[in-house]
Amino acid sequence: MDYITVVLSVILAVLLIINVLGFWWVVQLLIPLVHFGGPYVPTQNAHVDEMIRIAKLVASDKVTDLGSGDGRIVIAAAEAGVADALGVEINGALVRLSQRSSNRLGLKNARFVKESFWKTNVSDRTVVFLYQVPYAMRKLETKLQEELPPGARIVSNDFRFENWKPSEEHGRIHVYVKTTPT
Repeated sequence: MDYITVVLSVILAVLLIINVLGFWWVVQLLIPLVHFGGPYVPTQNAHVDEMIRIAKLVASDKVTDLGSGDGRIVIAAAEAGVADALGVEINGALVRLSQRSSNRLGLKNARFVKESFWKTNVSDRTVVFLYQVPYAMRKLETKLQEELPPGARIVSNDFRFENWKPSEEHGRIHVYVKTTPT
């Protein structure tokens, strides 16, 4: 093989690797959309702190973040001392990242599952965190009204429910309270 052939072979191999990695990355971004959720967009740390504060968490709370991404809200809730903090995420790579972060911090009260949040039973949850897109919020409004126990709080970053009046609003953070049994 001459020098030009070797260089072209290396360039083609690198381009193939970049294409494969790019394809994998796009697929990972599309997984939540195919399951009627939102894409992974991390919540800014300042908003995480604000959401945790607004949620008025107590030790006995059972917290869930539906579409937990890299786990930052679940980890913050666990660090705030809740007994049970659960992250539900469809992207397995993000679940593994979240669990590693939690393990590195030694948090025994935080756990993460790879699952569509549409299949997650939230009937024992007292606080649900959301950062979802409007079409997901429409369906989640019904799911949470049907499944959550009375008194459960929903803290949504940025997006609102169409038919459920928030009990509090702090800028772009909306708090809903389930008031009636179903």
